[in-house]
Amino acid sequence: MKTKAVIAIILVIVMVLSVAAIAVVDTGNPNATAFGGSGKTQLKGINSTIGSHFKNQHNYGAKLTYNSTSGNITGKYLRAMFKNGVFTNVEYNLTSKVMISSMYANGSSISSFPRSGSFSGANIIGSMFIYRNSSSFFVMHNNPAIESSIFVNNGTLTLNIPVNATIYNTTNNVQVNASAESNMNSQVNTSLFKSTSSNNMMFGFNHKINAGRNMIIIDNNGTIMMLFIHNGNFTIHNHMIKISNSKGPLMVNFVVPPGMQNLSSNHTFAKNVIKGKISSEIALNRVNGTMENNTINYNSSVFLKYTGNASHEEMFDVNSSVNNHTIVTIFIGNTAMKDTGHIYLKFDGKMATYVNESTLLNETSSTHAYYTYVNGSSGMYVLLYIPHFSNHTVDVYNVNPVSSNSTDYYIIGGIIAAIAIIGVAAVLVRKRK
Repeated sequence: MKTKAVIAIILVIVMVLSVAAIAVVDTGNPNATAFGGSGKTQLKGINSTIGSHFKNQHNYGAKLTYNSTSGNITGKYLRAMFKNGVFTNVEYNLTSKVMISSMYANGSSISSFPRSGSFSGANIIGSMFIYRNSSSFFVMHNNPAIESSIFVNNGTLTLNIPVNATIYNTTNNVQVNASAESNMNSQVNTSLFKSTSSNNMMFGFNHKINAGRNMIIIDNNGTIMMLFIHNGNFTIHNHMIKISNSKGPLMVNFVVPPGMQNLSSNHTFAKNVIKGKISSEIALNRVNGTMENNTINYNSSVFLKYTGNASHEEMFDVNSSVNNHTIVTIFIGNTAMKDTGHIYLKFDGKMATYVNESTLLNETSSTHAYYTYVNGSSGMYVLLYIPHFSNHTVDVYNVNPVSSNSTDYYIIGGIIAAIAIIGVAAVLVRKRK
């Protein structure tokens, strides 16, 4: 009887452990929740391309509000004032830092500008603030990167920056080759104001921004904003930036890279973007139940793409047309994947080697992949050193993939152990008889 009691206890323990292991495996689908909305009111008077985009998305991200009387633009990520064609106190709401004190454009009128928008003045459409007049066009997104696009015809965009901010600039971004710069400038110059203009470029529907040769970085006490200039030139006097083109259309993008905010090392990271060591960033955040990824390409030859997720895992592809080592960065917001305080990274299916920031930023190996990460208040900022190029896969985990992948084996092992214990017990019982 004692033998039978021991066997029963062992079986109960094995069953409990097996159930616990199964519970770890089935964590649920992180994409299950979606934010819906018909948006008929917001789409009134907007052309079919914009309407179709939001209708197909079935969500409006983080919606903005605009009070035309007070001029207040209010959103989860973006805050600003807008009156009479002038933006003031453009603020990154997550850090409560004003990045642009004032901003306005002066240019030459063009009757068809832009043909893809059948509206004028200031409009709120879901998560976008859009302003259009006869010579300029502004689109500002209320997303974690406050991604924005600005177009001016034959004129100048003026930005006044807070006096306590630091401005860095380059007029020859080494990461953008002449061919890529010429191609982008050509797109702006030849197609932007015509009926064939790219809606992705104008409205930022794909949440992707490409750097140009002309790049400006603004650091306001730990909050970083980047400006990318196409088909134009700039001057900086004290804290006034003037971006202009007197012979055609000008395009300016600005973005606040979500992972590079309020980090102890963000100054170092920004400087390494200018030096050409950091070539690309993808930022993942879940906005109203929908996974949103913002891509910033500093290098015209590197292509970093988000491909999906699984339990405790985010997946990416990266490739380049140039066989040079580089560093890519990935920000994973707390809303995208639970912050466990640790990151594990696989490069082409094999564990990459963890090193500290200084080692990674100064690495020159042509054979080994290295990674590091920084914990921030809103997520994890991951840096990956890629030694050489072909097509690569990158898998980022918030738990050790070796331990988590072995869970199924624990379940199978538990069942096998239970069978073995029953077999041994049966033999012992027979022997006692």
